[in-house]
Amino acid sequence: MLYEIISKLLSESLLSLYPIFVKNIGLPLLLQTWSRCFSYAIISSFFIDYAFVLQTMATSSGILLSLVTIAHIYTSYRGFQLLESGIAYSIFYLYPIMILLMANKKIHPILLLALVGVFLLVSDEKFNIANIIKSPEGVIMILLAAFTEAIIYFLVRDIKTENNWNHIFISYFFGAILLSMYFFKNIMEINFTGRLSLSLGINLVIGLFGYLLRFFAISRLDTILYASLSYFGIFMAFVYGVLINNETINLKKILGSLFIIISNYFLL
Repeated sequence: MLYEIISKLLSESLLSLYPIFVKNIGLPLLLQTWSRCFSYAIISSFFIDYAFVLQTMATSSGILLSLVTIAHIYTSYRGFQLLESGIAYSIFYLYPIMILLMANKKIHPILLLALVGVFLLVSDEKFNIANIIKSPEGVIMILLAAFTEAIIYFLVRDIKTENNWNHIFISYFFGAILLSMYFFKNIMEINFTGRLSLSLGINLVIGLFGYLLRFFAISRLDTILYASLSYFGIFMAFVYGVLINNETINLKKILGSLFIIISNYFLL
């Protein structure tokens, strides 16, 4: 189980870098979505079991995984774009609780400590109620992002394969095709330098391997442990905020980090 736990923690460490780059890269939302789908599908195609993938993509689970993934990418990008990051993170990290509820698992009280930790880590952000009222779309989008994250968990578990590259390809192939058709004229005119190249690079290095490790963990970890370890992502987002954005460290953030670490420790 050690490899599975390390895989989950590494995936959260990589993927918690995503919001930092998404907010600062300055590309249109749909073009960011295309670069993610395109890069994941192309690279994973070198490592998949083609017979398995072709058979699975025609099943209900394969089709749903593709469609839900497209919806998840768009809603998460849009939600983080419209809402203050503190509010967005607080809502999005309901997804581990959603996973447990959907799996009919008993929610351990220690997980409430993790939720308090999330709040403490983001509570320095301005929780502007007026902003929430003005942006109901943002709240809906980030709730959908959390819900689709939970749905992806069950769909990946339903598709039984030891090769998690298969999961990545099935998740992103249709999105890559549809968005490439939609942006065909634009893509033909793109100069693959600057921000777009950076977006493709980020997706390849951070996102692709982050999701490969996450799908590996989904396929092998117990549901309760997986849900609990998911809160490590918000802890790493705080660490990156300090290292990259020179954010301040205070008592609330230290306590929030400790609460998340303690809740994970007790569920190991």
